[in-house]
Amino acid sequence: MLETAVVAVAFFALGFTLLSLRRAQEKVVSLESDLDAIEGHNRTLQEQRDALKSTLAETTGAHEVAKKRLETSETERAAAVEAASRLEKVRGELEGELARVRREHESLERRVVDFQGQWSHQLNTLEAEISTVVRQLGEFRKGTQLPIPRPDVAPAAPQPASTEPAPLGPRLARTPSR
Repeated sequence: MLETAVVAVAFFALGFTLLSLRRAQEKVVSLESDLDAIEGHNRTLQEQRDALKSTLAETTGAHEVAKKRLETSETERAAAVEAASRLEKVRGELEGELARVRREHESLERRVVDFQGQWSHQLNTLEAEISTVVRQLGEFRKGTQLPIPRPDVAPAAPQPASTEPAPLGPRLARTPSR
């Protein structure tokens, strides 16, 4: 009976060992399944990491290009601001020069108008004097005596008034008119 008890204990131990082995195998299968899932997840994460690295490289490249464009734009803007400043300065100088030229132009216009007035007056005076000289020459040719006053003799009779208008300005030649 001892043998039976030993066999029973051995069967019981064998059953317990088989049960433990079965549970261990189930755990191994479960762990392998979890390991496969984790490896699959790991592959997905690696693919995502690679995609992110690629995206990061593209973004870094785009960032560098944008940075260079920004630097170029800043340089161009600074050059444009400087050019605008120079143009504004030149515009101010040109406006000052234009104002000076306008004042000079107005001054010249006034001088021309004054000059024309003086020449017009002198021309009228000369025309009147020429007319007087021509009339006096005509009288001289006719044999009449010219009314030339002599300082030592006083005039005997008053002279008749001339029909021509008296000159308005200074006369170039001082000859009395009739």
